[in-house]
Amino acid sequence: MKDFRVRFTPEAAQCVSKLHPDQKKIIRKAIDQLRQEPFAGDDLREELAEYKSFKPKKFRIIYSVDQDNQVIQVFYIGLRRDLYDQFRRLLAELKP
Repeated sequence: MKDFRVRFTPEAAQCVSKLHPDQKKIIRKAIDQLRQEPFAGDDLREELAEYKSFKPKKFRIIYSVDQDNQVIQVFYIGLRRDLYDQFRRLLAELKP
């Protein structure tokens, strides 16, 4: 099976840019794993039901999978403690 391509939203790229280099290694390794196993993450619920969450160590990666085009779209990356609330706020700001 061919690995999936990964695309980062500007918000996800900004989240990664703020991380310490050691934390970036954790995220990079997790993204490599997702390329090979795109459905490894857990399905989210309620208003986030169209997204998945992958959990490398204390981080969460919120993403979706476009199986037809073999693309993983990464929407948000951060620490578990307030990540889901921040992502909900971001979605509310982006929706018309």
